[in-house]
Amino acid sequence: MPRGTKILGKPIDEDKWATAKNRASEEGQEGNYAYIMDIYKKMTHSGEFKEAHIVERRKKKQTLPVWKERRWDSKTRKLKTTKKSIDDHMRLVLAKGDLDEFHCGLCGALLFKGLNLEKSMIEVKCRSCKTLLVSPAIVMVK
Repeated sequence: MPRGTKILGKPIDEDKWATAKNRASEEGQEGNYAYIMDIYKKMTHSGEFKEAHIVERRKKKQTLPVWKERRWDSKTRKLKTTKKSIDDHMRLVLAKGDLDEFHCGLCGALLFKGLNLEKSMIEVKCRSCKTLLVSPAIVMVK
């Protein structure tokens, strides 16, 4: 058994730990703690062996060592932070409040806020007057 009561924030499953130890001994790695831990993590789907990470590796057709090298931070046991995503950019835009307001052409109710949608074809139903509006019927207010 490993020291402590948790591995990667999850309580230790003693049955799975014993199974992992038996598998390691069958493969001649009975004293190799890292090897046993690797088997245990696979069995409990923790760390880099979480289902979401497995799906990502399969989509990109990457082996575990290649994926680990690019995406996994072994010190923090989490995914490495990547470049700022579009979500981070949108959070900054929303914080600044630089979004255009789009109002209903009939009742003047606020439909939504957006950015650079002047040339877009938009179709939306007004909650106030219940009419279906298409781009020319929507009034943009800056």
